[in-house]
Amino acid sequence: MTMIKRDPSFELKKHLSSNWANDDAFLTAVLNALSFCFPKGEKFFMNSVRAFKEDVRLKDMSEEIRMFCIQEATHTREHIKYNQLLCELKGYDLEKLESIFVKSLEKSYTDKVDNKTRLAITTAIEHITATMGANILKGKILKSDNPVVDMWKWHSLEEVEHKSVSHDVYQTINGSNKVLRIVMKLALIDLIFVITRIAIKMLKHDKQFWKLSTFKSMFKFFFSKKGALRVNYADYKSFFDKDFNPETHGSDLDLTPWKERFSTNQFV
Repeated sequence: MTMIKRDPSFELKKHLSSNWANDDAFLTAVLNALSFCFPKGEKFFMNSVRAFKEDVRLKDMSEEIRMFCIQEATHTREHIKYNQLLCELKGYDLEKLESIFVKSLEKSYTDKVDNKTRLAITTAIEHITATMGANILKGKILKSDNPVVDMWKWHSLEEVEHKSVSHDVYQTINGSNKVLRIVMKLALIDLIFVITRIAIKMLKHDKQFWKLSTFKSMFKFFFSKKGALRVNYADYKSFFDKDFNPETHGSDLDLTPWKERFSTNQFV
């Protein structure tokens, strides 16, 4: 899939402090929590792919790896600004919220975890983010229309565009599919735990956690057929198919309108 470099700018200040995601406090908190994972997470993804860039087996993938890193670096930049502004507007402790994900990520930097396993972690999480991104673009998760949603849709577009890069690298270096499937199970559980923990901390800070509407939203997110978790579940499950190929998976999604939408750089 063709990847291009974009340099967007989003005017987030007016909406970021509100329940910008469908006027839903829990969904908003979950996506904000995910944003706190991106700066360090995207760096991990880039490093895990770059670790193999000199491998002769990847000589034909140099441009894909380069564009993957360019897109991920732009995501890092925009989410750093997003997180800093969110904390400024809401009074959150940026370091404390980020540290929840950092502590989880540190487990991947021990001597027991080699570069190939780190690439497996990246490949698993890239499938999670690409799946979520595709469903955001399909309108299954976000119904609102504002610059914050625009930012998530731009990010989603690029996650779908580069969804096969780390998987292709992993397969080219003869990574174990058995390890990949084990890592996927662990990564999904860990990511849900981390994001939920960050989201709850924000909701408690905002005095929103104990509201009935928040509990209803939380139930919908985790258990409803139209909730974000179950909407994505079938696609997460497909990762375990023997013939899984991220390039053809979700090929029914037409990216043309989204590429046109984000062909300009300023969103207000």
